[in-house]
Amino acid sequence: MKKRIVLTTALCLAMIFAIACQSAAAEKPFAGQTLTVLYMSSVYADAARAIVPEFEERTGAKVEVVDFPYITLHGTALLDLTSGTGAFDVINVACQWDGEYAPFLEDLDPFIDRDGYDTSVFIENVFAQSGQWQGKTTGIPSANTPQVVAYRTDLIPDGLPNTWEGYVSLAESLTNPSEGFYGLSTPGLREQYGGIWSSILWSMDGAWADEDWNVIVNSKEARDALAISARVYKAADPAAPSWGLEESIKAFLDGNAAICEAWPTLGITQDGNNPEKSQIVGKWALGLFPFEKNGITNLSSWNLAMNANSGVKELAWEWIKEYTKAENQNEKFYGEFNILSPRKDFWETAKIKDAGLYPLRTALDTALIWWRIPASVEGDTAVGTNVSAFVSGQLSADDALARMEQGLKDALRSNPPEPGTKNYNR
Repeated sequence: MKKRIVLTTALCLAMIFAIACQSAAAEKPFAGQTLTVLYMSSVYADAARAIVPEFEERTGAKVEVVDFPYITLHGTALLDLTSGTGAFDVINVACQWDGEYAPFLEDLDPFIDRDGYDTSVFIENVFAQSGQWQGKTTGIPSANTPQVVAYRTDLIPDGLPNTWEGYVSLAESLTNPSEGFYGLSTPGLREQYGGIWSSILWSMDGAWADEDWNVIVNSKEARDALAISARVYKAADPAAPSWGLEESIKAFLDGNAAICEAWPTLGITQDGNNPEKSQIVGKWALGLFPFEKNGITNLSSWNLAMNANSGVKELAWEWIKEYTKAENQNEKFYGEFNILSPRKDFWETAKIKDAGLYPLRTALDTALIWWRIPASVEGDTAVGTNVSAFVSGQLSADDALARMEQGLKDALRSNPPEPGTKNYNR
């Protein structure tokens, strides 16, 4: 009898253990799987690492966050995508890379439809340019900002002028080199100032190319935009042509410039009111570039995409949903990392309006990225390289525009747009 009781007890314990294991497996359906996510080295990667512990606990999976600086991220991701290696399951994609990456990315529409994932929560202009390509959803927006500037409210109490002439004249009037103070702090490196110059061009109703991809950059509007840039750098620190974002932002935080054009959301919004890092606490605000003719400015937007060669697609989708959910985008990521959410409701909150950030919401409805076709990176390089050479005095305006024109033509010849694709940025 005792033996039978022992056997019965053992059997019951085994059944309980099996049920417990099944329950644990149901609660953590991705146990034993590993997810590798690729981000730009920035607050975006920091935010990803911040949610890893909770995500791993919930799913049972292991997450590896890999990050590269912007300048090498594009090539790193592209090599993995085109080689079919599938080393990265989820990729942080800058919107200008969407068309180039699209053939190698998973169509997310079946996942969206199956789970009832609501994409209507995102700002329409942002989602249309960051994650949607040729009728498919290739990514979910994860962060965005329009090209705006920061300015000193104690020196410019009435806000920034809405014309480029007024804007530059104001900067010139505030410049005092003998005291080490300048009207403008701006980054001259190719990968940064090219986008700022394009914002000037677009606001003047100029463009790189017409809607059918005929290059029209060698224009009166482009010459006027270069003339504005020349004046900008006369009102800036002489070292500015060699500056990147870090140097430009530091000059503003140190109190050495009245206006900063260096993507303020990548440093100034984080540190501007920190007395340990800023000399201008409580004396700055964000403003829009001059709208001039049409109010178009440059868009920076990132989305999360799934590698079509991923071996853990369900897990990858879970990560995308986790990173882009409202709780993270609207609360945690903004509160801890000052990441601006692409969700519409985020911009209607008191915390955003009280922080003086609402002007960015207005700009997000009109902001544009230069191109999103495979020729985007080569085209951006052609523009940025020659604008940078112009502002540093290496090229005349005529030579800069001629080289820009040829570079854009070469980019389109090397990577022609898909048939039927129009240039929306016109």
